[in-house]
Amino acid sequence: MANDEALPALRPLEITPFRNAQNEVHFALQDRLDISPAPVAVSAAGYFILSCLNGEHTRLDIQTAFARRFGQMIRAAQIDELVRVLDEALLLDNERFVRAYAERRDVYLAAPARDNRAGWPSATALREQLTGILADGIAAPTEDLRGIIAPHLDNERGAPCYADAYATLAAAPPADRYVVLGTNHFGRAASAVATRQDFQTPLGLVPTDRDFINLLEQRLGLPLCEYELDHAVEHSIELQVHLLQVCASGRPFQIVPILCPDPCLDLAAGDAQRGLDGLGAGLAGLLAETREGTIIIAGADLSHVGQRFGDEEPTTQEFMDGVARHDRHLTSLLGDRQERAFLDALRATSNHTRVCSAGCLYTTLRALPDQPCRILGYHQAANFEAETNVTCMAAAIGR
Repeated sequence: MANDEALPALRPLEITPFRNAQNEVHFALQDRLDISPAPVAVSAAGYFILSCLNGEHTRLDIQTAFARRFGQMIRAAQIDELVRVLDEALLLDNERFVRAYAERRDVYLAAPARDNRAGWPSATALREQLTGILADGIAAPTEDLRGIIAPHLDNERGAPCYADAYATLAAAPPADRYVVLGTNHFGRAASAVATRQDFQTPLGLVPTDRDFINLLEQRLGLPLCEYELDHAVEHSIELQVHLLQVCASGRPFQIVPILCPDPCLDLAAGDAQRGLDGLGAGLAGLLAETREGTIIIAGADLSHVGQRFGDEEPTTQEFMDGVARHDRHLTSLLGDRQERAFLDALRATSNHTRVCSAGCLYTTLRALPDQPCRILGYHQAANFEAETNVTCMAAAIGR
């Protein structure tokens, strides 16, 4: 490969800093799509090279940037070696990864259902945990509940907001169908993506409403399942399904699982927002025609702050108080049904607290026009020692 040829882009990955035995900072690369055959870790210098792998930079570009940053030259052979390791681990967005992705997708589609039971406790333990969480919830009186907003944090950290959101849902008339909008954290799709696979959980099998997905695709004039492998290991919908199963207490229901992109993420954000506008309008129109017992659920977290997520300074309570003020401003915009202003506020700050669920929050409100949104709760799951702090909310949408 010539020095003036662009190197392939790094795939979306979860990158976690750690210290080795020599107390040097390294970075572990985790493939949340679970396609990579082996774990990879890089040094601080390697991490800098990763930040340059956007599909546009050449070796010479990286050498120049590296010299500016570190005051020394890096050899082209060193860059090539890191690219080779990443390629073998299927961490680059190139043809080799595309083939591996297609093979894994075929396996996913051939399976009887999306089945992640191995990653969860037994049915008894999971039901007991969720029942305990829901027992602490306060239901908001709602005559016609049309939607809820709940976290997608793990059950323990998200418990306060899960409790209020799902207590409200449990108190409402039972629905036959739940459109569950989640966050596509690390998938390939740049637009909304559904899956037709049923969900097999420790609590049983939940069928997906394929007819509804077909009707939605017809209304949008677009395929929704091209990248449905993104659902295979994504947790933001799965967590809602567990809670729905507990709330339903054996009553049958169907789900419509859709992952949403981030409309604040990059230069393609405008296209993403337009796509979500279309999805929201499509859902609104389809629900008007097929209103029988449908509720929309947004599985949405808010800010992600702390050194674990890239902040330089150690977290303090004063800092978290500032995050709370920022979050409450954002949630007030949602509560006032100013969802466009909500996106504008995130973009105005370059989403500096890393709100991950703008897409599904925005789409949920666009799909339920003219319905009041009541904020039921706000929670900070803060871990100062681990430098991992995530915030979340609970809300009810309807009259």
